[in-house]
Amino acid sequence: MYTISRLINSNVVRSKVPARWNSAHKKLNKLLSKMPLDPKHIAEAQKQRLKLKQKVSKVSPGIVNLQVLGCGAPGTPASVYLFTDQTRYLFNCGEGTQRLAYEHKTKLSCLENIFMTRTNWERIGGLPGICLTMQDVGVPAVSLHGPPGLDELFKAMRRFVILKDMKVEASEYATGDVYEDHVMTLRYVVINRQPASAAREAGSDEDQNQDEATVDDTDYYAYERKRETLQKPQSEAAKSVQSTNWTKREESSVMAYICKLKPRHGQLSLEKCVELGVPPGPLLGQLKNGNDVTLPDGRVVRSCEVRAPDDPGPVFMFIDIPSREYMDDFVAKAELFEKYQQTAAEESDQAIFVVHFSPLDVMRCDEYRQFMDRFSASTRHIALNEVNSFSGYIAAHRIQYHLNQLDGQIFPLLREENNQYADPSANDTYLVRSSSLSYMHIRPPKGIDRTLEASLNPQEYLNELELLPDFKEALAELKQQLAQHTARRSAAVRAEQFPRLIFLGTGSSIPNKTRNVSAILILTSKQSSILLDCGEGTVGQIWRVFGKEQADEILRSIKTVYISHLHADHHLGLIGLLQARKKLLGNNCERLTLVAPEQISYWLRLYDCRFETIHKDYVLVKNADLLENPLQDEKLLAMGIKEIATCRVRHCPHSFGVALKVASLGTHPETNIEGDVKITYSGDTMPCESLIELGRDSTVLIHEATMEDELAAEARIKMHSTLSQAIEQGRKMNARYTLLTHFSQRYAKIPRLRPEQQQAGLGTDLGIAFDNMEVTLDDLPTLCKFYPALKAMFITHFEEMEQKAIKRGNKKLRLETVKTATGSKECSPTR
Repeated sequence: MYTISRLINSNVVRSKVPARWNSAHKKLNKLLSKMPLDPKHIAEAQKQRLKLKQKVSKVSPGIVNLQVLGCGAPGTPASVYLFTDQTRYLFNCGEGTQRLAYEHKTKLSCLENIFMTRTNWERIGGLPGICLTMQDVGVPAVSLHGPPGLDELFKAMRRFVILKDMKVEASEYATGDVYEDHVMTLRYVVINRQPASAAREAGSDEDQNQDEATVDDTDYYAYERKRETLQKPQSEAAKSVQSTNWTKREESSVMAYICKLKPRHGQLSLEKCVELGVPPGPLLGQLKNGNDVTLPDGRVVRSCEVRAPDDPGPVFMFIDIPSREYMDDFVAKAELFEKYQQTAAEESDQAIFVVHFSPLDVMRCDEYRQFMDRFSASTRHIALNEVNSFSGYIAAHRIQYHLNQLDGQIFPLLREENNQYADPSANDTYLVRSSSLSYMHIRPPKGIDRTLEASLNPQEYLNELELLPDFKEALAELKQQLAQHTARRSAAVRAEQFPRLIFLGTGSSIPNKTRNVSAILILTSKQSSILLDCGEGTVGQIWRVFGKEQADEILRSIKTVYISHLHADHHLGLIGLLQARKKLLGNNCERLTLVAPEQISYWLRLYDCRFETIHKDYVLVKNADLLENPLQDEKLLAMGIKEIATCRVRHCPHSFGVALKVASLGTHPETNIEGDVKITYSGDTMPCESLIELGRDSTVLIHEATMEDELAAEARIKMHSTLSQAIEQGRKMNARYTLLTHFSQRYAKIPRLRPEQQQAGLGTDLGIAFDNMEVTLDDLPTLCKFYPALKAMFITHFEEMEQKAIKRGNKKLRLETVKTATGSKECSPTR
């Protein structure tokens, strides 16, 4: 994360401006601490935000930071966050941007403008998720800037990305257009691609001959609002079909941005003000803001007489040239950039930073190098592309180092490189490679280095465990219990054991730094695997878990993807996965079998028509078709999967559970499993009889456990399961082992068991899933032994949950006392 800071030394600004903002700030932060917000709190947060915006709209900010959220390493978005005291801007928003913002404590409550350089998934894949979070924290409206087509993204997603409390606007801009506010002036530069070749046009015509998808008018969140799901009348649905634009559109332009901060007023000299007889009070503020004032005696004091010279705003740019097809127009518009290069009329107009989203092969071409050479020697070029290799997810590495101490094979260390660059050739030494936490100041204060970098520090993470009071004893006891199991297993035997479960995402709703959203990879053989759900950032998780070379093999092995339902946290990673496979395997790669609700076809078809071609990369098998006739074919048999069967579950419309019959490979001495293995996955659901029947006598049940037991009423409203309900589901279906997943982000590190459950233990058939956890059949009997050590490891988090549970209990007791005293009916639980 690079940070470019603009610092104020004025005592007037430091002492007076924050005082005017403190009250609104405190109210807004208090509201935001209640995430996720209910509609009442969203409205109040929006009200406070508008008040705050009005207060600062006429004040040029003193501190402006440019922060690299994602460096563009494999599986990592390339995104930049520009923020001031009260205003935020985001440049590009690929998959995973939301999680990186959470990782680096980047507040989204003041984000109102998002600038996109392109309209491909690599740049816009994180928009849906980040907009949902912005809505929850009370952002009233957001403006999307960039090439044509951005508005169509949310139209296509309108059924599973519900933005009723936040307005999203997208406008088209041309070269020469200007965006201006109290922070900066931004100029748009449109770079056009060369006209499409005849071959591409012919391909586009061929793409038109697809079957049109049925418009999906399902309300997937009606159950949370306590009303029946409403389907539109057939006449309205037909109207929606006619209004849908199925015309093939190809990306033909990209957008570059030239940004210049507003000048900073010179420091006010109080001595000169006293000499000229300016009285204390508001006149000083007017002079500081550049306004001349008239004194009570009629004399006029000019602002320039009592202020130091204004500090001109620095210039920085964002450039994204996807391929050489754009190079002719880029070169033709060179004069638009000249005034900020070596030939600038004023030294202050020379760009201090140029952020390059362009791929490395484009940056190495002669025309692009010549463009970079024309900048001043003081200009720093930041490359956000494959030249970087470290993702910046430091928290994921930290918790994995902790878990790895429990068992090195179930919790393997992540395999991405730590601040090693993909191509450190001498020819690229003019580039500044971006890593996770780097700080660079435009005007560095005394005593602070111009560049500060932070990277992984394994010893620090291990030392953190040393400070935990009871962890050493709990770890020693766990190691003793696992001693025989550890002695019998070997890496060679483990490598031959299939199926193998790898949890890529075990959190619910939104990603955080501990748990990503839903995705479970099942390796059925060395060459084949199936993915159960595919939340945002799944491809990035694969890169971090397996490392570059093995990640490529895993992407090749994924031949089937199952989507349980159409909530965004279960399928927004699908397009990224399709594109990663296509980039790796080329245009002739084998089509993916997509087992999903039929309604997903509308979203995928519209994305295919209006953004990027993906329809050749998958074949849709409808979940509903497998209710009576399980899927059995030669392709599945070659994968080691004998059958895929589904059932409807109790969640949003078109929600399904699934059961797989998989051939076991290798020896499994700990479990003595031979022949077929039955793996049942609940998706999202409240307790459900149809799932019990589908999963009868399962070898492994993977069941969601979103809520704590004390939140059973909330779980019922949101149609999720509590911890105890998930455990009971496994026992009712006679599942041999049950693994719990999809935990609420309120207890993301470890689920909280009731006191009696903690005393009795998890039971020999139960385990808790974590991100980046790898489980073989022989590991299943050992998972129940981990809870005491996990509790000791996350003791601070556990105690916080206990305190919250006590407060909830006390509140419930007070309400019941009032109810008894007044004889009133019990209030229904709120969202």
